[in-house]
Amino acid sequence: MHIQRYDIAVLCVENDKMQELNRMYRGMDRPTDVLSFPASEVRAPGKLPDPWSDLADLGDIFLGVGLINDQCKQEGTNLELVLPAIITHGFCHLMGYDHETKEQWEEMREQERSILESFNKLTGHRTRPFVSVLP
Repeated sequence: MHIQRYDIAVLCVENDKMQELNRMYRGMDRPTDVLSFPASEVRAPGKLPDPWSDLADLGDIFLGVGLINDQCKQEGTNLELVLPAIITHGFCHLMGYDHETKEQWEEMREQERSILESFNKLTGHRTRPFVSVLP
């Protein structure tokens, strides 16, 4: 994987806003940890537009920091350690990956693993993919 120029917005919101967004866009009346909203239709997973085109804005990633903090407390970790994996998960959704089926899950997990492997080499971290449970 090589670096290209794209725009992505990452917004941190509380549980009530995440619940509202999750209800509006997914029909689920509960907060969630991450929601991604692609700026344009993705042709196929991983097929990104020309980075110098008007489509270089990939979209928005909303992070439910309240729920993420609660999950961190339950798992004995902290936001700083899980944030790279959660943002990578949202980024993969912006690139058209999903995890509704076992095949999609495997493809998305591999993409997350690849991105985080590069991240870990640059930072010395040991971040693992966020998608850890089969659908």
